[in-house]
Amino acid sequence: MIDRSIVEAAARLRREREPHLIATVVRVCGSAYRRPGARMLLTQFRWIAGSVSGGCLEGDIAHKGWWRTQSGDPVVVSYDARLPDVADDDDVRAAFGLGCDGVVEVLLERAGQDGRLDVLELAHDCARAQQRAAVVTVIRSDAPGVEVGARLALRASGELGGDAFPEPLRAAMIEDARRAIEHGTSLDRSYGEGEVEACVEAIVPPPQLFVLGTGHDAVPVVELARQIGWEVTVCANRPRMSTRRRFGRADRVVELSPGDLAARIDAADRAVAIVMSHNYETDRQHLGLLVGTRARYIGVLGPRSRSERMLGELCLGLDDPRLHAPVGLELGAETPAELALAMVAEIQAALTRAGGSSLRDRVGPIHERVEPTCSAAG
Repeated sequence: MIDRSIVEAAARLRREREPHLIATVVRVCGSAYRRPGARMLLTQFRWIAGSVSGGCLEGDIAHKGWWRTQSGDPVVVSYDARLPDVADDDDVRAAFGLGCDGVVEVLLERAGQDGRLDVLELAHDCARAQQRAAVVTVIRSDAPGVEVGARLALRASGELGGDAFPEPLRAAMIEDARRAIEHGTSLDRSYGEGEVEACVEAIVPPPQLFVLGTGHDAVPVVELARQIGWEVTVCANRPRMSTRRRFGRADRVVELSPGDLAARIDAADRAVAIVMSHNYETDRQHLGLLVGTRARYIGVLGPRSRSERMLGELCLGLDDPRLHAPVGLELGAETPAELALAMVAEIQAALTRAGGSSLRDRVGPIHERVEPTCSAAG
């Protein structure tokens, strides 16, 4: 998922017609603090949003990015901790979590170039349409007519865009893009016995959180979810102006019929919901509705016995893996803000199929790594 703040900042810059530079991590060899797809957005005079490291590379990109792209062509810059002049640089290693043999590659490109596909504009469109896409970006090429920075884009609807590529390279890229859309993950690819190397990036809309309740304990849930880039809808019963002000950080505060609510949830790419109105009958109705939707996560605030009673009256059981009752990870939470953290953390773990356990106890790398493979492109 591309950081929502970067997508929105880029949309603002496009509206204002302000030239800007996009820096994207396209490959990391070794464990990394930031993964491929991490971005930084800046104009010629100031930083706008995002980051590509733990803080040490942003200055170099800000000072040299415009000079490196003065021809208008994209360029890939390698930051190699194996080189003698940076091998003892603790800042570089700490920024990426690298040992002395790590390499990070960053694609620098000026946005708004005629005829070039803008990934952030595509991500903006995908978020609005609640539709996935994938972009294949060439980061190294020895193939005639295939340039660094050339792109192929595929939407989940089947619509293709971007630059022209020769066959069978184009067919292999489309197949990898389909795989990225299906799994929602990005990967490295090598084509034609290494002639072309590319980053295949999944463009996935942010999760949509439906908060079914307007109590004061719902406010920190909304604020935390928005802070991490989720789209948030607060469902209220005849929302008053005071309710709208209290949930000013939400994307929308709406009153919906059961049918309209179910339709919105089913239209979302990754819908999640928390039932927390504190009214038994209302919560039971919401729970019954949610179980029949495509929601990926259904949390119910309150004691287990209360939820079991609701489910029994609905002739349902606790065996639905999407159902989390009581809602939230066991963090020893007591205050509304702590409870919000437990709820949002559990949703994040459920969406990513993570265990929610301590990283200290994890064996192996923090992030699952997809090793580069060679597609049948020649």
